[in-house]
Amino acid sequence: MGSKALNPHYEISRLQTGTPSSFKVQSEASIPIALGIPGLQPAVEDSGEDASITETDKQRRLQTRIDWMILPPLTICYFLLFTNRMNVQLIYSGDKRYDLDSNKYAIIQFLFSLTYALPEPVWNVLLRRLGPRIWLAPALLLSGFLSVFCAVAKNWQGLAAIRFFIGLPLGALFPGCMYYITCWYPRRKLGRPVAIFYAGGAMGSSLANLLNSALVKITAGGRVGSDWVCIIWGLVTFASAIVVFFFIPDFPDEDDKVLRSVAEHEMFKRWYVATDSTRNISEHYRRHAWKQVFTDMKTLLFILVRMSTVVARDGLTQRQRENASALAVKLFTNPSDTTKNLLFVPPAFLAVITTIYIGILSDKTSQRGYYIMVTSWFSITAFIIFVSSENVTLQYVAGFLGSIGTWAGGAISWVWMANNVEGLFKRAIMIGVNVGAGNLIGGFTIPATVTMPKKVGNYRMIGSAYFLGLSCLHFAAIVLTRWYLSNQNREKQHQLQQGIRDQGDPNNTVEEDKGDKRYFVPISTVPYLCDHG
Repeated sequence: MGSKALNPHYEISRLQTGTPSSFKVQSEASIPIALGIPGLQPAVEDSGEDASITETDKQRRLQTRIDWMILPPLTICYFLLFTNRMNVQLIYSGDKRYDLDSNKYAIIQFLFSLTYALPEPVWNVLLRRLGPRIWLAPALLLSGFLSVFCAVAKNWQGLAAIRFFIGLPLGALFPGCMYYITCWYPRRKLGRPVAIFYAGGAMGSSLANLLNSALVKITAGGRVGSDWVCIIWGLVTFASAIVVFFFIPDFPDEDDKVLRSVAEHEMFKRWYVATDSTRNISEHYRRHAWKQVFTDMKTLLFILVRMSTVVARDGLTQRQRENASALAVKLFTNPSDTTKNLLFVPPAFLAVITTIYIGILSDKTSQRGYYIMVTSWFSITAFIIFVSSENVTLQYVAGFLGSIGTWAGGAISWVWMANNVEGLFKRAIMIGVNVGAGNLIGGFTIPATVTMPKKVGNYRMIGSAYFLGLSCLHFAAIVLTRWYLSNQNREKQHQLQQGIRDQGDPNNTVEEDKGDKRYFVPISTVPYLCDHG
């Protein structure tokens, strides 16, 4: 682009240290050229607005527009991801054509996990380079196409092959959506949008169960119900891809749907960057970002934090389904599948409410780590009950506690990680690595713990004990990560007191008051300030 960037790796200059009022706007004639965004005009774009509207009011309106144009399509993507992932569970539980036993089911899930998890860091780099419309929409399109093909598989080997290939496009959705959110919201306001997006997955899993219980009864065209589930959700996914392509905005540096004028682009930068000069909205790709990710101790720490909670969450979801069915049998005579699935909704609804509420609170206090510590004890308590009690009602109630721990804590742990990784490509890779690690381990272990042959004594207790161990590991990883970040901050504060502010790049400076507590500069060779909260 035409502007003279402070850092040769960045296409758009970042703010210098100071308050938003210190931002220097270029001349009217040079701004559209510098931004390189077609269709933006320098002429009086603010004319006609009420002069009494303050900068804060304008930013609030802009944030509302961002919310409505970013979060709905991403939540739809997450919902459809759940529906297409769950299809094979319906086939395993109700379709007798494939003669799926626990071993065959585990093989199918293992193959799916390979293609679903391993490429996720690469997918995020491609998302950053190609843009969300060019990447997310085709991923949805291909996912829908392959989901329909699940209905025409002739045997379990054919089903395994289709699930192997469907993992590729599905794996691009969650890490891509999560990364995309971090590019539109500043650190100090990231908790709420991530929580809304993440809560969509909790409600999506329960709604998908309800809808599938109705769809599975369709037997038209000589096909069984599980075929129609694959076909209908595949077609819905296919159609949603078209909507996403035309609706979802580009990244902020190239967008003209949300940010409709030069003035709004400048206002967005003031809102997004604020007083944090380490934030940027555009960056050239450098392969060095991969080395930064895999040599950063925080990568391992956040893998432990994320992996331990996401695997426990998926295991909890399976336990909740089993407990809902058992409670329905206890309360009703010959309960229908719809009744069983309705009992699965309340824990998911609680997960939605608590996830969003805690996300908002974490933004106000900027203390992510403490919230994750507290919620982790809900998970630990839930799995202790699963291991120690056979009472159906008590286990059903324990599912509510587990929903708070795994869903609410899981959402905030994403915010915590994203707030401690700067550099657009480094953050993209880090998110992909974390998602991939959790999905890979979950794909290898959950099928074994959930579908373990019943000839093994108390197989449900063994699986619950495994998830209990992961929940305890989750708490230990939180404590260790917070200690590490706090220790880093003490060293950096000492350097600041010694007058050392240069972080290895003459254009990157450290500030004492960041938007989300203390933070760091990722491209530095000298320690930086972290969001240890």
